[in-house]
Amino acid sequence: MKLLAPLVALGLSVAPALAQSPQRGLTLFNPNFDQNSYLLDESGTIVHTWAFTANPGNTVFLEPDGTIVRTRQVPGGITIGGYGGAVMRAQFDGTLTWDFPMSNAQEQQHHNALPMPNGNVLMIAWQKQTAADAIAAGRNPATLGSSAWLPDSIVEIQQTGPTTGAEVWRWNSMDHVVQDFDATKPNFGVVADSPHRIDINYPHTTTGNGDWMHANSLSYDEALDQILVSVPFHDEFWIIDHSTTTAEAAGSTGGNSGMGGDLLYRWGNPAAYDRGTPADQKLHNQHGVMFIEPGRPGAGNVLIFNNQVPGPPQHSEIWEIARQADGTGAYPALAAGVPHGPAAPAWSYVAPNPTDLNSGFLSSAQRMPNGNTLICSGAQGEFTEVTSAGAIVWSYTNTLPATGFKYVFQNRRYEHYLWSDTTELSAAAGGTIGFDMVCGSGYAGELYLLLGSFGGTTPGIPVDGELLPLAAPDLYFDLTLTSANQGPFSGTFGVLDGLGRASASITVPAGVATAAVGLVVNHAFVALDPVTLQATLASNASALTVTP
Repeated sequence: MKLLAPLVALGLSVAPALAQSPQRGLTLFNPNFDQNSYLLDESGTIVHTWAFTANPGNTVFLEPDGTIVRTRQVPGGITIGGYGGAVMRAQFDGTLTWDFPMSNAQEQQHHNALPMPNGNVLMIAWQKQTAADAIAAGRNPATLGSSAWLPDSIVEIQQTGPTTGAEVWRWNSMDHVVQDFDATKPNFGVVADSPHRIDINYPHTTTGNGDWMHANSLSYDEALDQILVSVPFHDEFWIIDHSTTTAEAAGSTGGNSGMGGDLLYRWGNPAAYDRGTPADQKLHNQHGVMFIEPGRPGAGNVLIFNNQVPGPPQHSEIWEIARQADGTGAYPALAAGVPHGPAAPAWSYVAPNPTDLNSGFLSSAQRMPNGNTLICSGAQGEFTEVTSAGAIVWSYTNTLPATGFKYVFQNRRYEHYLWSDTTELSAAAGGTIGFDMVCGSGYAGELYLLLGSFGGTTPGIPVDGELLPLAAPDLYFDLTLTSANQGPFSGTFGVLDGLGRASASITVPAGVATAAVGLVVNHAFVALDPVTLQATLASNASALTVTP
């Protein structure tokens, strides 16, 4: 094992990803008619499966600690496309740690459940109202196609137990409507003079089930504390202030913006607020709308799968919109009659043969760290990765489930390769910490070495162009390096199997870690070429807190 020490001492810089290469990582997805969630490697091989007992409803995400957050369909409630009704959390082995229902007489979760940096989950929910409620708020009764009225809310839930959660924040769309139909009803005003509010009479016809907005995706900007919501029935996305209290979110004052829960910004269809005509419409039943993550090219911009671009012929495109927020999260004041800009996307992708990308529903897009964009054409179950110049560098076509539709609502790629089965260790009781490593089949037969440090994850240790996310070597690092597979360390050094996987464990006797109470130990592993012993991959870090 001491032969590996020179690898740690090389101190080489991290090599940048090649823009013409696929972004490294594992792709998470859950076909719409499949009860299982999957991790897909770069070769198109399924390398891990989470087995559940219900179809998704519809999203699935991976949290930083490797926990999967997944919606599921609940029978007996609303069954409009995109319906869910519950949100789940599960560990790597499928063990459920949360199964929270939100399907009752008042509301039902649908489409999206987004994990937040604070550990809470943002959810979209239909509010179960009636046509009479809509009419009382100023909706033209002649344009109601149903006895139901299902406006959307955004709800933030904090997990409080295995099946329970506490609501900590809420935004209701019906608190922010305007109407110019009936002067005797509330919210009467000039729609064009109220771009921060939602015209309750748009669109001018509704579906026969009362679904008014059909919000289908959420994204969160932590730095500005703002929420992005995609509203395909309005062919727009909206941005709202999350820094409000729930009471402020119901009004038009408060929060960082001073605007309460009113719309800070909207884009895609000026006709929705009487500041344009159908000819000005840019978005068409869009899906997968998300902020580009910090540290990635275009960070802070909005990435969109624009499903039904009219053409001719009709096709789909990926658009990147440079929203017009300043550093404080404020948006430019609009002159009378002027819609929100910009006039055109900052970047777009159109297939060389436009109809080769043509999904009328579902779908998503995600910007990768190397500048590529991962596309999910949901109706076909086709995944494509393209460069900023539009070159295709990776593709995969879903084959799951074995029979039936191959629809996929969205996918997400993560550079996450290490999971642990616990985040805490009792010093008094001791215990065993299990680790699972999944690199993908391209790493089959390579060596791996699991290491640890009490010093945090930065600045990291450069090893042959890979950056191991552990602080400078300390005594514990030296112990994991020189004593792999000995004493408390089992399977911490070995050979990855045909799918690039391995398992390891560390057993800590009772009382041994007493001096470390309150400290956080991080573990990470490197994969090594078995011939040259050069590092080929460094995993994410997995944190473990030592408790009394």
